[in-house]
Amino acid sequence: MPTQSALAKLTPLLAAGLLALTACAGPATPVGSDEPPIDSSPGLGVEETPGDAIPIEGIDGTWIYADGSDPSGALTLDEAVTVTLTIAGIEIAGESACNNYNATFTGEPSDLTVGPIASTKRACTDTALMDFESRYFAALAATTTAIPTGGSLVLQGNGVNLNFLPSSSLPLG
Repeated sequence: MPTQSALAKLTPLLAAGLLALTACAGPATPVGSDEPPIDSSPGLGVEETPGDAIPIEGIDGTWIYADGSDPSGALTLDEAVTVTLTIAGIEIAGESACNNYNATFTGEPSDLTVGPIASTKRACTDTALMDFESRYFAALAATTTAIPTGGSLVLQGNGVNLNFLPSSSLPLG
């Protein structure tokens, strides 16, 4: 009976060891690839963990005031008047019932701060519009939470609830 060479005797051991080592290794991802490993599950990355607050940039855009309330009650507005809110990074701006305004908007949507609101000083001849504007600015300044909800934006905080629709939802004409 022929004797086996040392290599022939070690080959099964080397194969078993190599198989054991590859079983312990994670899935291969090409260098420089943005793709997660095939067996990675959602939420494992630092950047996109389920339940994390969306960045402020996630609500950037122009919004149209739909309705709202403050501690004094409903904040109603004549349908002929359009109040806008434009969010761009940490800046907010818009057109209220009588004046243009701007401020800063910082933090996370679940814990945010609206900085001091600056506005133009045009006087309205309609006292109801001036009253709305004063209450709207106070309500906006009291906002502590931004909630995007299926195409709309709700700003809340300290007895305030302001509802906005995307500007693209306005009828043309």
